[in-house]
Amino acid sequence: MDIAELRKRVRQTIDGAKRDAANRRARADEVGKAYDAFLDQQAVPVFRGVGNVLRSEGLLFDVITPAGGVRLVPERAREDGIELALDSSVDPPRPTLTVIRTRGSRTVRTERPLAEGTGIAALTDDDVAAALLDELRPWLER
Repeated sequence: MDIAELRKRVRQTIDGAKRDAANRRARADEVGKAYDAFLDQQAVPVFRGVGNVLRSEGLLFDVITPAGGVRLVPERAREDGIELALDSSVDPPRPTLTVIRTRGSRTVRTERPLAEGTGIAALTDDDVAAALLDELRPWLER
């Protein structure tokens, strides 16, 4: 292969990678802004509502709001819980539920998108509640 042609192809690949990275950063910024609004207006109120209902039912759960997310944690096992955060390791970034359950010395951590194939702008309170209640079931069976 001619070195000049190879150099041209390498430069095209570098330029393409830079363009792709810039586009990915722009999408991530846009999704990040939409996620912050979604978190404040929908996710945190649903998590707080579920926490209040659980507490009224005698199940002691707290809602914690770390930067960029929200967690529902059982009062007796603070390392366990259900957390909603933006997963920026995928393109485009998406809200992801991370569930941590400890049984004795065994810890199980699972992650799943809040609503597969749904953009942040289309997510509703019902999507948050359905996913949260689905993941909460194992704590309610005890």
